[in-house]
Amino acid sequence: MLTIHLHRSLFKPSLLRRTTLSAFFFLAFSSASYAQFQIRLASPPGSLVMPINGKKIVRFVVATPDDMRQAKLTVSVFPYDSNGKLMPAALTTYQKAISDIPGGKAIDVSIAVPRSGLFRVDATFKSPDGETLDKTATTLAVVTKRDEVGPSDFGVVTHFAQGGTPPPSVLLPLVKQAGFSWIRDELYWEAIERTPGRFNFPARFDTYLAACAQFGISPLVVLDYGNPVAYPALFSQSNFPQSPEARARFARYVDAVVARYGRTVKHWEVWNEPDFGKINYPTYLALLKDTFGAIKQRSPDASVISCGGGGSGGGPGGDCIVGLMKDGGLNDQDGFSVHPYMPPNTPERGYRATGAPIDFVSIPTVWPYLKRLTADNVKADGRPLQIWVTELGWPVNPKDPGQDEATQASNLVRTYLLSRRYGTVKVVFWYDFVDDGTDVNNIEHNFGLLHHDLTPKPAFVAASVLSSTVGKRNWAKALVDAESVKAYQYGTDDPVVVGWTTDGKESTASLHLPAGRYVQRDWQGVDTPVTITAQSFDWRVGPMPRYLIADRQ
Repeated sequence: MLTIHLHRSLFKPSLLRRTTLSAFFFLAFSSASYAQFQIRLASPPGSLVMPINGKKIVRFVVATPDDMRQAKLTVSVFPYDSNGKLMPAALTTYQKAISDIPGGKAIDVSIAVPRSGLFRVDATFKSPDGETLDKTATTLAVVTKRDEVGPSDFGVVTHFAQGGTPPPSVLLPLVKQAGFSWIRDELYWEAIERTPGRFNFPARFDTYLAACAQFGISPLVVLDYGNPVAYPALFSQSNFPQSPEARARFARYVDAVVARYGRTVKHWEVWNEPDFGKINYPTYLALLKDTFGAIKQRSPDASVISCGGGGSGGGPGGDCIVGLMKDGGLNDQDGFSVHPYMPPNTPERGYRATGAPIDFVSIPTVWPYLKRLTADNVKADGRPLQIWVTELGWPVNPKDPGQDEATQASNLVRTYLLSRRYGTVKVVFWYDFVDDGTDVNNIEHNFGLLHHDLTPKPAFVAASVLSSTVGKRNWAKALVDAESVKAYQYGTDDPVVVGWTTDGKESTASLHLPAGRYVQRDWQGVDTPVTITAQSFDWRVGPMPRYLIADRQ
């Protein structure tokens, strides 16, 4: 049944209209006589991620000419299947005569969905003779409400420091709902010290870090970049602080930042992706030493992370940290970071490396290699360096076969499962949380778990289900570890088995489990009862991981 509530529209069209075909589409009117027909989404940004319990409201705004009041609004809800593909048949459809809707007003459509998961909601204007006049679509996520932050190794990249993004009060609850416990963001030097020696902190910096404390999210903050605004002479040739004077000015900025935010921020990353083709390791190490000293003087218990994902291919071969250690920098840091991007390859297989100490850039090769590297190079205080992956992600890329939204979701889940399997990395930060734009042909616009207007992708739902299902369970053992099929157990007292394939096809994982009742859970959180009558159980799995949990009821 369609529940209608009327409100005056207060929403800015620029925030509500998408051009991305995967979530929103806007068709030209069939003729000039229909040019006044318009329908657009008017739900507040971020409101289409909803808990399982309660009403599911989607808001639209309609505009119609007076002579076409017999047209109809049709709203249809389509589910996604267990492999992340949109299903062709609608779950339910609602209709309303336009004559009953005052033009220019917002319409709240109360939608009934039978389960958790991701749904596409299509809204269509049709003339009395059935011709489509205008249409729009959105996605709706129904997920288990989270009261706590996610596991300690789950992080995501945000862009609050850049400004122009939805406020932290909107985004951070969604970060928490997706199951992350960390964000990675920045505090730009040139935004803080625009006049030499005068530090004025933009309100957006205070706001996002205060919101992190409010929502229990841990921030990893990047200290960057050069400051040609306050010091044009020092940065006329390079944006990196290469001279002793430039480094001293940078250290003074660091001191001011830690003095202001040191109680909230306990983890600092020195620069983002330094270009070692333009600067050398001794130059970076000199800045690292000055920064390390400035931070530790103000906040002795803080962690200082080097490299910033710099190095060949983002540093998965360890060239940055090896270079710093060769120059005597082992003890001037608490850890280092890499950015081992692998698209369009899978996290299990990655791509072949050349001229590197590893044959492939993949999680099964990079994670153990870096673990051995740190074990062989312990700091003077007896502690190994922390290993951070501060950027890693897969975009939705229509130009690359197989890089669709379902593939992005499966790669996200498999990345975190594999990372925990190797027990190497402190935190993996998915890049990034929200699409940076709406151009479907621009890869940089399409890394997010949410579309640019904050409507959810499959990856958002998959992340939320992963974090709530596996939680903090450590990797226990491999039940199946073939090249194309994986089945891993996480936890021992209350184990969760996760299975998937690596070649994009469905296959069978033969498991030996105690007989009894189990629940199979898919990426959307949809549970199916399974009874195992013998110790050998043939489990059908695909590229989107599935969970097998003993039924304790």
